[in-house]
Amino acid sequence: MRRSRITALAASVLAVSAVVAAAAPGAVSAAPEKLYLVSEAFTFDNGGVEVGVHGDANTVSAAKTADTACTDGTYALKSWKVGTLTWLYNGAGVPAGISSTALSTITASTNSVASAQNRCGLAPLTGSTYKYGGTTTLKPQVNSNGTCGGNDGKSVTGWGALPAKVLAYTCTYYNARGVVVSSDTLIDNVAYTWFTTLPANCSGAKYDLQTTLTHERLHTAGLGHVDQVKNAAQTMTPASAPCDTSRRLLGAGDYAGLKALATR
Repeated sequence: MRRSRITALAASVLAVSAVVAAAAPGAVSAAPEKLYLVSEAFTFDNGGVEVGVHGDANTVSAAKTADTACTDGTYALKSWKVGTLTWLYNGAGVPAGISSTALSTITASTNSVASAQNRCGLAPLTGSTYKYGGTTTLKPQVNSNGTCGGNDGKSVTGWGALPAKVLAYTCTYYNARGVVVSSDTLIDNVAYTWFTTLPANCSGAKYDLQTTLTHERLHTAGLGHVDQVKNAAQTMTPASAPCDTSRRLLGAGDYAGLKALATR
């Protein structure tokens, strides 16, 4: 079904563009396909007042909340989903401390979303396919000011500068049928320290790469943010706390969202 208007929770519809394939001489060109662009940011949670890149403020309690990972089925659906997506990795600018493990960690996050690996013992899902296409010199088309730079038809994950408080930023293009055609993710390599294995006595602004990329891949898959406080145990909360690895795998709400997308 062709959509003339796209509304998305916790996302901004930034642009509409068209892709025109060159036609053979004498051939009649098909109408250009409309592509819709959305952007998503994952911010940090320092236990105080969190201001996201879309200007929304959320007050987050520093106190530990009850673990509702497997009892909270809350999710938010977007207007798109993944059929088959091939992604590429650009390791330029990867922090030295995780240079040997970053790609395997990003791959683990991608695979977690592809099969809906979860903390609740729920059966795997196979609604979408994510293929690793190798390394590339192409850059994610995400600007340092937290905007999307264009669509080259490639899905690239890489490293670079982002606005304050933003850990990672994803720009996703999808067509009028609601199928993703490309999705770029930029991970901040300036303001924060990343780890792939939780450090002993972890403290300070150290963030888990696997948690962050699982969150971003769920955006690409078609899930939006849930409430930071009410749904604190789900991976799709809009902010992440330092040294937290509890949301590397999906919660019940994240899982339910992917299941809903698979049957849509």
